[in-house]
Amino acid sequence: MRYFIFILLLNSFIVEAEAQADALTYDQALAQIKRDKAQLKANNASADSCRNYLLHQFENVIFPYWIRTKWDYNGYTNRPGEDKIVACGYFVSTPLKHMGFNWNRFDLAKMYSLKIVQNTCSEIKKHTNIKTVIEYVKRRPNNLYIVGLDSHVGFILKSNNKVWFVHSNYYGSVGPEKELAIDSPALNSSYSYHIGAFFNEKNIKKWLDGTAYVLEDYGRALIIP
Repeated sequence: MRYFIFILLLNSFIVEAEAQADALTYDQALAQIKRDKAQLKANNASADSCRNYLLHQFENVIFPYWIRTKWDYNGYTNRPGEDKIVACGYFVSTPLKHMGFNWNRFDLAKMYSLKIVQNTCSEIKKHTNIKTVIEYVKRRPNNLYIVGLDSHVGFILKSNNKVWFVHSNYYGSVGPEKELAIDSPALNSSYSYHIGAFFNEKNIKKWLDGTAYVLEDYGRALIIP
């Protein structure tokens, strides 16, 4: 009975987010996530329930704000917007930090792509062909994955039986974009793919507790507001 009530509560979070997303500012959306996190923790939500919530928030609430932000190799904006620029590493580190993952977004973004994956993900696999990446993800549960390429980094999102590449696209300096993985020029141009699951139980617990990440290249947890 308690599980049934909690599922109804989680669904109400998602329905409310869908109804309000267009009307909320970015800061208001983040504040709502912070409130929802406190309630999920208070209700001892399962990892699966939290994962579903985070997937919805990333794909349908937070990511859309970053569309039309432009790509630039030196871009490190802390805010989305048409007049802002963001490099691929900062697009990985910044929105997730804003959602409540407690790390230094500068230190993480400046790492080589493989190091970003190693510092944040579990079940890391190496592939040398985009088709095997997609086949692997299709066999896995819905999740947000981080993928490190030869000279690029971004998210692999499995949602509604589709595999998407969500990244700050350097092709045409487009910036944050969600495209089918199989059709992405940036994804197809790599010779190696290191992919790991991000919304795993360890990261979800860190998110709920606000635990700081200790990044391997730097050896200590630095927290920047």
